[in-house]
Parts: sequence; structure tokens; C-alpha cells
Amino acid sequence: ATSSTGGASWMLLGRVGDSPLPGCGYWAGPAGAVTATGLGEEIARRLLCRAVYDWIAAGDSPEQACRKGVALYPKEIPIGLLAVGKESRAYCANRDMAVAVGE
Repeated sequence: ATSSTGGASWMLLGRVGDSPLPGCGYWAGPAGAVTATGLGEEIARRLLCRAVYDWIAAGDSPEQACRKGVALYPKEIPIGLLAVGKESRAYCANRDMAVAVGE
């Protein structure tokens, strides 16, 4: 799994967002990998990537799992998820967000 952040310039000095936190900004295991972007504090509160990964491991497709993850949040909280499984990959967000997925 990999994760990136643009950061947030208005946050307090020393703030740690979700990107470097396992289970929050990223998670990977034998079933696949998940990375998130959006409001880090909200992503961290729900261990979002771990939850999405667990749904994939339980049999959901990456698309189903990503949609479930985004649905946990109201529209005013920006959330985007990218997930890969053994057979497919998916991206889902609750607003327009840039994404690139290689073949």
C-alpha cells in the first residue's frame, strides 16, 4: 500500500494526519491494499482503511468496500478511497478528486 498527502496548511504544528497511520491512511494484507485521502482526523477516527480492507477480505469487491467506506461519512467531510484486491481495483469518493490508476 502507498499513501500520499498534500497536507493542510491551516493545521497545528506537529499535527500527524492519517497518511502515516496504519489502518487509517493505508492498510495492506493478503487480500489487497487500501489507501485513503480526505479529512485525516475523520479517517483516523474510524480506522477507515482497515475497515475497507476487512470488507474486501470478507468477500466484498474493492468497489463495494470503497462505496461502504465513503458512505460512512456525510457529504461535507471529503473522503476518497483507492483499493486493490486479488481480481480488481476501485476508486470511490464523495466529491471530485484527482486519481490515477495504472494498468
